[in-house]
Amino acid sequence: MLQHGRKIFLSLLIIIALAFMLLLGKHFNLNLQYQPTHPVESTSVLTLPYCGFFHLYGYRLSEEDKKETMRWCEQMLANDSQSIVLLQINLCNYSNSPISENALEQLDNIFSAFSTAKKQIILRFLYDWDGKALETEPANLTQILSHMEQVAPVVNRYQSHIFLLQGVFTGNHGEMNQTHYGTNENIIQLMEHLSSITDKNIFLSVRTPAQVRTITKSGNPLSEKEAYRGSLSARLGLFNDGMLGNDFDCGTYDDTGFANTSDYSEKGTRKEEISFQNTLCQFVPNGGEAVLDNPYNDLSNAITDLSRMHISYLSCDHDAAVLNKWKKTTYHGKKGDIYNGVTGYDYIGAHLGYRYVLRNSSAGLNFFRSQITLSATIENTGFSPAYRPFQICFILQNATGHKITVPVNYDNRKILSGKTVTITTSLSAHKLQKGDYNLSLSFTDKATNLPVSFANKEMNPDKSIPCGQISIR
Repeated sequence: MLQHGRKIFLSLLIIIALAFMLLLGKHFNLNLQYQPTHPVESTSVLTLPYCGFFHLYGYRLSEEDKKETMRWCEQMLANDSQSIVLLQINLCNYSNSPISENALEQLDNIFSAFSTAKKQIILRFLYDWDGKALETEPANLTQILSHMEQVAPVVNRYQSHIFLLQGVFTGNHGEMNQTHYGTNENIIQLMEHLSSITDKNIFLSVRTPAQVRTITKSGNPLSEKEAYRGSLSARLGLFNDGMLGNDFDCGTYDDTGFANTSDYSEKGTRKEEISFQNTLCQFVPNGGEAVLDNPYNDLSNAITDLSRMHISYLSCDHDAAVLNKWKKTTYHGKKGDIYNGVTGYDYIGAHLGYRYVLRNSSAGLNFFRSQITLSATIENTGFSPAYRPFQICFILQNATGHKITVPVNYDNRKILSGKTVTITTSLSAHKLQKGDYNLSLSFTDKATNLPVSFANKEMNPDKSIPCGQISIR
């Protein structure tokens, strides 16, 4: 009986071995050839989620009819070709009272209209547009905290389209200055409360690097290890409406260096603070307005600082004198730089935020010829990374239209500004019949489902980037 069992066992082993050999033989008979495209970088200004030049729109919540709100939205959106907008929502009509249900409905209608138009929203709540915050702010801080709690549910409903919140509702023009609530204790209390009641996918921003350090209670900028974990420090970036305005960016920096490292509210020099931003803003957004025509915003100086501050969004309305200077200035880089000859405005517009360029790609069989390995090398030539996660896929399609999508397990937020990475994935050779396939690479924003364009001259209609042709024989 035992000997009979051994014979059965040996027979099964032989059958398995033969099947494996047949399968292996089938794989080894496979032949894969790959002809990559020759990617050519484009100088075009791309329309990308969460970055670029933006227009500012301001709305004062009130008791007016819904039709007026929707008419305003239609007017604002009628000629806006940018992907990102700054919405300033003025709460001055409710400075010393709760925000009414009608006003909250207005807020919802505004977010709905801009989301439907596929805009990504930079959002700022404030009580002042005229430099008179001391007159228009609520009489006590509790009222501001209550207003935060009232608007938070509306904000959270649109978290997929609201990219970030600027400020803590206080100060002239919402910039946290000239306010009744500008002490370190007030700023910390307001920001901690705002963080606790808003969706963790929405970034937060303050006016100066010193305020970031004050709130996070750390003299060190955010690290890669801490980034994107949903904590207050991992969400807290910057907005600078005095950008490139002078040596101090209009009060953003100081004229003396750091003296007391335990005083987190201390401002450093321009050089020190830009160095701080160079690390911090690889992981949290930074943007604002370039102001006051002066040597600091001459094109070459501007490009250097915008790059080190990792600016991803910038006003295209203000300051007109600075913007016009860039439009009238021609960019001159190193010999062979493809941007030589474009306007400074277009160069900056092309580099705001992330800018992915496909450099090369490959496809091949592994040793046992059971897996096809796909890879692409991508460079981010933009001023900043992308701060929200994208779905990355390789797409194989044959002449009959049969399509296979292969997900790539890679966090695009790691493609930092100025860095080049190679992403790789694989699929079973069984999934492909013999024949010819076009290979493309696709990036899609997970929150809005918007495609992410590459800065290459060749692009498919669906915004994926052609990589090459695979032949399996």
